Amino acid sequence: MSCESCVKKLTARLQEHPDISEAVVTLKPPQARIMTRAAFSDETMNEWLKPLGKYRAQKQDTKLRETTSSSGEKKQTYLPLVILLAYLLLVIAAASVMHGGFELGMAMRLFMGGFFVAFSFFKMLDLRGFSDAYRGYDLVAKAVPAYGLAYPFIELALGLAYLANWQPFWVNITTAVVMGVSLLGVLKAVFSKQTIRCACLGTVFNLPMSTVTIVEDALMLGMALVALVLPHA
Repeated sequence: MSCESCVKKLTARLQEHPDISEAVVTLKPPQARIMTRAAFSDETMNEWLKPLGKYRAQKQDTKLRETTSSSGEKKQTYLPLVILLAYLLLVIAAASVMHGGFELGMAMRLFMGGFFVAFSFFKMLDLRGFSDAYRGYDLVAKAVPAYGLAYPFIELALGLAYLANWQPFWVNITTAVVMGVSLLGVLKAVFSKQTIRCACLGTVFNLPMSTVTIVEDALMLGMALVALVLPHA
């Protein structure tokens, strides 16, 4: 595999197989992890992949392998999110000490600002790859592909606006709209049981789409709505 387009084609093809219940394809490393209802040989898999042309199963090289996810893999998968959350909470704690006490409005503003700036950074490391992955489930990006390329810059602008406390009312309105639309796309993907890659941290980390993604979008949407009614948020 050489690009996110390969990932999407392989994912779609694997999900079409009646005996494959789940398929997660990644570019880095280039491999597919599948859960099946029946045993698969390399020959069987290669026959199924033949319509795509160049792709072949190579178990010995772990290019395409059959496996089930373990709790250890899940912990490792979500580790970047846990570390990022811890960093944001430490920043809020330091700011609260400097401010002389905890203030909900300020804490939410710093959290949202740091969240957007950090997430936009990871997306920009592979802007084209993020755009391709994001278009797999976001409603607006599907209709307007350029939105996927612009989205990291929108996040960066929102993050800087929160940190500068600039036009909080309009920034919170914009955040509510952007995250609300994003949440709808995530919900549609999750409840239709699509096995697609979450693009919230770009393509640097392999994050599967799950309820965690729903919580992320819903949290930012909820905080923006709460900030709208808080004084000095």
